[in-house]
Amino acid sequence: MKQQQGFSIIVLTFWLMLLASGGLYAAAVWPIYNTYWKIQDAFEGIAKNLNTSSETEIMRRLPDLLHTQYLNANKMPDDFYKHLKITSNGEGYLKISSSYHVTAWFLGKPDNEPEQKGTTVQGKWRSIQLQMKQEFDMKPYAESTHEAD
Repeated sequence: MKQQQGFSIIVLTFWLMLLASGGLYAAAVWPIYNTYWKIQDAFEGIAKNLNTSSETEIMRRLPDLLHTQYLNANKMPDDFYKHLKITSNGEGYLKISSSYHVTAWFLGKPDNEPEQKGTTVQGKWRSIQLQMKQEFDMKPYAESTHEAD
């Protein structure tokens, strides 16, 4: 009896599907975390270099500071600005934070049409799309090292 050598087509297909799944997941999640890391870097730079600036001055400069991290201030999630908090005593203490929510749609975002009932192909596809998503709550935060008096 001859022993099998190498991969069978089934094993090869399994590994290719596994690697492709991981690649697709990474491709969907990478931009979300990359944006978060850039915002975090901008916040840390603000806390370090603008810790004597007022809240108003920081808000005025924020779009340019985000642009230095290759972020478009107009394309930030709405919650980012809604939950943005800047606290500064003007003497070296600054705290800046925000929070926002992002959804990764792995099979595309479903259309806004009313949910289709029954066993239609569109209804089943929409159901699968709604199941194949992941929610992310991001909370960038930075604080200067100088303590408030």
